[in-house]
Order: sequence, then structure tokens, then C-alpha cells
Amino acid sequence: MSYFRSYFLCALYLPIITDTAAQPVDSLPLFRRIMLDASPAQALPAAILRNPAAMRFRQDYPLSELSVSYEDTRRGDAALSQQGNGYGGFGFAARSFVPTGARGSAFGEAGYSNGTRRNVQWSETADIEWLYPYLTADSAGGSLTSETYRFSGGYAHTVGQWTWAAQLAYRAMLEYREIDPRPRNVVSDLQGSLAAARSAGADYQIALAVRGRKYGQRGDIDFYNEMNQATIYHLTGLGMDYVRFAGVQTDAYYSGWGAGGSIDFFPASRNGFSVSAAYDYFTFRKEMTGMNNLPLVSADDHAANVQLSYTASETELAWGATAGACYRHRTGTEHIFGDPAGNIYPQIGSNEAYTSRIANGTLSGFVGSLPAARTVWWVEPSVSYLDFQSEYAPARREMSFSRWQAGVDGTVMRTWRRWMLRAEAGASRSGKIKGILSLPGADFSTSRIRSLRDDYRYLTDSFTRVRIELQVDCRVGNERALFVRGGWTRDWFRESGTADGWTVGVGFGF
Repeated sequence: MSYFRSYFLCALYLPIITDTAAQPVDSLPLFRRIMLDASPAQALPAAILRNPAAMRFRQDYPLSELSVSYEDTRRGDAALSQQGNGYGGFGFAARSFVPTGARGSAFGEAGYSNGTRRNVQWSETADIEWLYPYLTADSAGGSLTSETYRFSGGYAHTVGQWTWAAQLAYRAMLEYREIDPRPRNVVSDLQGSLAAARSAGADYQIALAVRGRKYGQRGDIDFYNEMNQATIYHLTGLGMDYVRFAGVQTDAYYSGWGAGGSIDFFPASRNGFSVSAAYDYFTFRKEMTGMNNLPLVSADDHAANVQLSYTASETELAWGATAGACYRHRTGTEHIFGDPAGNIYPQIGSNEAYTSRIANGTLSGFVGSLPAARTVWWVEPSVSYLDFQSEYAPARREMSFSRWQAGVDGTVMRTWRRWMLRAEAGASRSGKIKGILSLPGADFSTSRIRSLRDDYRYLTDSFTRVRIELQVDCRVGNERALFVRGGWTRDWFRESGTADGWTVGVGFGF
């Protein structure tokens, strides 16, 4: 991973270089810029900001931040077995937004994290949210340590009535375990987008973005104790596996790519209606590298998102509302092979065995003060609905559920002299509406099926969540600030117990 470090360091120090160059054009005090950046009254919706052309209208002042943090979560039984029941690790992060003149904006982020996912069961594969259900697994499991590098950068420039933009992001990860079984997963994830926006009236912009993605993950599993090797399984969903290749096939490669785009309509002033409609496609196949890259399985994932927002500002008060909906459909195909000739397996058929569907809708809003006073506040209520269905047709297995969630978050920011305090708190409640787990022919005495049953119990369990976060900034020198922050979250589940998480961090803003 050494070559990733050199790119990471370049991305980490880029905000310092660009922000220093932009300082002469800045006329807003630092704390004022931080308040503007945090306030929902001055923000475009997150769905709009996925379009890099919209970043040109995000803000007109520079702001950068460097930070180091540590986080720890302990979830006990309130966790998905294949993700582990806790995490502990530290990370570095940098982010920057810099106007490069009257017509251009540069923006970027960089980060590094090093941590451990605790007690991972029935998965020796990274990025399971993208590759499920086609994971490599064994019955032993254990904690997994990972190093992750992330960096992204983009630029948007206006010429006449047009704004042109481009953005590139890259993520590299190494995940491993130092006791048997010893997986070593190396992930490379490159994403890029091109966009254009055009004036549509006095205040509005209409923007179009196209994006692409190239994904790869190489996973190898080693055993140092040859007398105690666990069986390796290649899972296919809902407790099933590709029985023919279970055993000693320990090496796999996931090759994927994606494409998508969005059309967005939004006010350059950030007050008024905005609409975003997006579609993304992702496909991958799992190849057995020890068998001449045999394409064992493949999957296709389609996701569509729509969001409608409105923001208004009055003399001293601002408010807004957002309604959004998302639908995601995934199909998985198992490829069938004949008898090998040498080490070549001829493909003789395919079977679309696994399907999953996720539909969710969210209604949220905010009301608060304009970020012009020494004290700024806002309150953000939300309510959402989620429906999930998955099926493994050959075995007639099914897991489905629907649930609701409602909550409210509040934030207060206060400045005095060289100090600024930010306090956040939130509470939410979630519950099951309905659920089905049907596993004909499953042996519930095996750890694989017990883990699946426990996952279903967690996914359908009612819970109450409380969240608190505090940050204190101290201005030093010429518009620079040191800060310290901390946060704590606790979930109370009806059947799965409690889950706790906390973070601490220090940083430098300018």
C-alpha cells in the first residue's frame, strides 16, 4: 500500500496550499464561515451536491479543515453477523472548498483510517454492502483489521450561462487477519463524473451529470496450520452456497463497473424549490482465480432516486422541507459448468437465483435562525419508511420486512470572543411493521443458519436511539481555529440488547 500513501499525502496537503492562495479574497470571519457551512438554511440538498456542477453554487467563501479522530462502537447482539459487532480505530481527514476567482470553485477531500471490525462471522470479504450475497466465508470467522485511503477532488467553472465541472474519487483498502483463517482483501474503487449546468431564469440552474465507476477486489485466504483448515464456502444468499466449489478454493477476484447520472434543478441562491432525479447501475462478477478465473456468479444492481426540496428565508427565520424516495433492485446469477478439461470448466448454463428489492421514502424538514447572529439554532424532524424483500428462488427461501422510523435532531452554535461552541442532540424511534423469514429445508443447528436468524431478529427489532455531540473551537492567529469534538450514541433494542458508540477528535480549521 506504500504507493497509495504518496497520493494520499498529496491530497491531504492540497487544501492547505489552495486555501493559502485564496486567503486574500476572503472577507468573512472564520466563525461566520463555519456557521454558514453548518446551517441547513444555507445548504443545497445532499442529492443535488452529488452533481459536481452544483458545487459551484454551494458557497462563495473558502473553508478548510484537518482533523484526527478515534471511534469505538460495541453492539453486542444488535449487529449483522457479516459486518461484525463492533469497530475501533482512528482516522485522519481533510476537506476543502476554495473559490478560485469570480467564476471557479475547487473542492476536495482526503482521509485515512486504520481500525478493526470485531467478531465478523460468515464473511471473509470486504465491502459486503456492494457484493452481497456473493461472499467468501467460513465457519471460524474473527476480527478483521483494515487500512483505508480515500481522496477526491473536483473543479467547477462558469462561462457565460454555462457551468462545467468534473470530479474524481478514489478509495483503496487493505483488510486482513493475522490468525487462521487469514484473509487478505485488496480493494480498488475509482469513480468519476462530468457535469454541466445552465441558467434557467434569473435564479435557477438546470444541471446534468454522468458518472462512471471501476471496482476491483482481490481476496485470498491462507492457512498457516495445515492440520486445522476450515472449509471455505462461496455463499449465494439466504444461507445457501455454491456446493460444488466448497472446500479449498480460497482465492477470488471481484470485477465490477458502474454507470449513472442525474438531472437536477435548483436555485443558485439556495432559496426555493429544487428537484433531483438520479439513476445508477452497478454490476460485478466473482471469478475463482485458482481455476483460470472461472466466472462463478454475477450480479446486477439498479438504483433510482428522486428528491424534492424547498427552502425559504424570512427576516430572522428559515425553514425547509424535503421529500425523497429510492428504489433499488438487485439480481444475482449463478453460472453452471460442465466437467473440466484440464483445469478449464466450460460454462453450460446460468440460473438467476437471487433477487432483492429495497424501497424507502423519507420526509424531513428544518426550522431555525439565519446564521447571522452570535447564536444560531435549528431543529430537524424526519420520518421514513423502509421495505426490504429478498428471495432465493431455487430453494423457495424468503426474507422480507418493512419498518418505520421517526426522530428529531437539534443544533445550537454560539460564539463569544475567541470561542465557539456547537452542541447537537437527537432522538429517534423505529419499529417493525411486518416481517417474514422462510427457510425451507434449513438446518437450524448450523451456525450459518443461526446467524441468518439472528440477523433477521436484529433487522426487525424495535429500538430507541439517543445521540449527543459537542465541539469547541478556539480561534488562534489570523483566522485559524483549533477544535476538539466528541460524540456519543446509544441504541436500546427490544430483543437485541444495547449498542454504544463514541468518537473523539481534534482538528484545525481555516
